[in-house]
Amino acid sequence: MKPLFNAVQLSSLTKVFPDKIYGNEESFGDYAKGQDASYQIAIMGNGEYSFCLETKLKSQIAVYRVGYVPSQLSAYPQAYDDNYITVDSGIFPDPLFPITDGRISLVDGEYLTLWINVLIDKDEKAGEYPINIRFFKGNDEVCLKTYILKIHDVVLPEQTLNFTQWFHTDCIADYHGTEVFSELHWELIGKYIALATRHGMNTVLTPVLTPPLDTEVGGERTTVQLAKIVKTDRGYEIDLSRLERFIDVALENGIRNFEINHFFTQWGARFAPKVMAEVNGEEKRIFGWETDAKSPEYGEFLNCLVPKIIDTFEKKGIDKTRLYFHVSDEPNGEQLESYRQAASVLKPLIKGCNHIDALSHFEYYKEGLVSTPVVGSNALEPFIEADIKGLWCYYCCAQAREVANRFFSMPSARNRIIGTQIYKYGIAGFLHWGYNFYNTQYSKKHISPYEVTDAGGAFPSGDAFSVYPYENGVIPSLRQKVFKEAIDDVRFLTLVEDKIGKERTVALLDEITDMSITFKKYPKNEEFFKELYRRAFEILEK
Repeated sequence: MKPLFNAVQLSSLTKVFPDKIYGNEESFGDYAKGQDASYQIAIMGNGEYSFCLETKLKSQIAVYRVGYVPSQLSAYPQAYDDNYITVDSGIFPDPLFPITDGRISLVDGEYLTLWINVLIDKDEKAGEYPINIRFFKGNDEVCLKTYILKIHDVVLPEQTLNFTQWFHTDCIADYHGTEVFSELHWELIGKYIALATRHGMNTVLTPVLTPPLDTEVGGERTTVQLAKIVKTDRGYEIDLSRLERFIDVALENGIRNFEINHFFTQWGARFAPKVMAEVNGEEKRIFGWETDAKSPEYGEFLNCLVPKIIDTFEKKGIDKTRLYFHVSDEPNGEQLESYRQAASVLKPLIKGCNHIDALSHFEYYKEGLVSTPVVGSNALEPFIEADIKGLWCYYCCAQAREVANRFFSMPSARNRIIGTQIYKYGIAGFLHWGYNFYNTQYSKKHISPYEVTDAGGAFPSGDAFSVYPYENGVIPSLRQKVFKEAIDDVRFLTLVEDKIGKERTVALLDEITDMSITFKKYPKNEEFFKELYRRAFEILEK
């Protein structure tokens, strides 16, 4: 008698919990060349099994086991809407553990889910490709599942959306227990960057100074300052050789643009960031929470440092148009004056470069204080109405109602829809603060992302990080894979636009959804994406 075994193929936008499936079955998908294709197989059984793949695309396939992690805070109690799977605490599917030996272990009565990812080669021949996965109990075959992947004879264009997720080099050193800028730390930095660029990120936060982000007032994060500074009676001697190495590592792993750390503290630009320097042979902090942003001495320091930063990049072949500078993060309407003062110090030093900051108050742009605002997705309307060229957007924990986001507790379609919205409104860049933030709020404590997923009960799980440290490296999350699909949607819609124009492409979106998509009004089901690709391929292949 064959052992009991059940397997169901599901879309990449399905979320599978130990006892429930939220989403749709799927056995067929339409894709372009150069695109990521993903689907899942949820399995129930008991004991040890093995599986094997049979397909011409085998060399382009990676198989992962979807892991579960806990969430104490899955949603803010007073800030959620009806587009959540749940708002309760519990365990959620998220980390993707690579399977290289074809073996799985099943617990009776609980789902184990495989994530099948195909990175379709740009030169792959168009056609239908069956992906057969055979499951075995010992030597007995217990199941065969077949997925038909249809590759269309079109190639996705290059990823040109500016995309950054803040890259926390300190958290890499802290979690892996390695000395900052040791050889192991540099190796890990390369691996974390490579995983980010593999999933569409092309801009990296670069800590010339330790970024003053998510830090308790008066507190410190682990120093990851790339600049070596010696303070003398004559001024400052600055060695940027570590910055040069960071640039090399980033370029080798696919980064195109560089986002320089903020030069004033978060939420108001009132103080200087932590700056370490050698003074009389001793390493000490020369600027920090004790330094008012208006400090003439700090201004003199920036006058020395910033031109050297730009020169270093230009010597590496990185021109000013690929550099993005920050004053401060998320200033509010009451902090206009302090931001204005800080901006007056930095902006003359970065002419020809990009100045971006995350903010949601239109006054900052209206007064010319920031050339490229990065606007919260729930506050975009006045910026869109002003027809700002090169506008960026972001979301974080505050965007918990109405708009797209990537919390554990949200359906994956809500994660993916941001790509369609970015395309429709011509958004030039997307910023997210949490690529790998492995601290509690304000960085008071270090955490393990496998145990604490909500920054110590501060942010809904899924906000603070998108990847997981794993052995001597890093692995993706389900949410990172889905967001890559959103990035690919931008590329795909651009391809459609090249064929029929922007107006007709937007009209196609409206026709499929029977609505005019905005950042707050959009299709909430995964069927939208299937229909979009089906209809668009009909247009592209005429």
